Amino acid sequence: MINTMKALGITLPALLVTGIVATVSSDNDPDERTATIPAGATLVAVLADPLSTARSLPGDEIELRTVEPLHVRGADDIPAGILIHGTVLEAVAGGRAEEAPAISVRFNEMEIDGDEHAIATEEYRFGTLVERVASRQLLLPAGERMSIRLTRPVTVEYHLAARAKAAE
Repeated sequence: MINTMKALGITLPALLVTGIVATVSSDNDPDERTATIPAGATLVAVLADPLSTARSLPGDEIELRTVEPLHVRGADDIPAGILIHGTVLEAVAGGRAEEAPAISVRFNEMEIDGDEHAIATEEYRFGTLVERVASRQLLLPAGERMSIRLTRPVTVEYHLAARAKAAE
């Protein structure tokens, strides 16, 4: 019993010191950065999957991935590859010749290096602006390029090395 207590008396402090060192060393990661992305910043991204009035329903989740680095004043660029998550708000097929098909979405989250950050954006509405609609359906194919504008700032942490490796 005394030997067990002595062993615990030596082992427990050693484990605690190891935990503290691990925490301190991870905070000193030379590739880790923190940046505040301001309101008004634009993220250029592409759709991961098609979005259409024929198949999309309100509440469906959509995903985009940035294809350009995000430039943040006073910080290193956040490399391309940020995931942006959103939700379909409305998907309506066209009716009569004057009624154009339309899809509206809102983006609510970005994911960087596995960490999720709540974001705020405007509602995006896709449709046609012609007098006579040729099709009753609207399709935005996978790979469709979009520019997403933030309406509130968001502070994020990211790793330069991990993002660079993911882009290769």
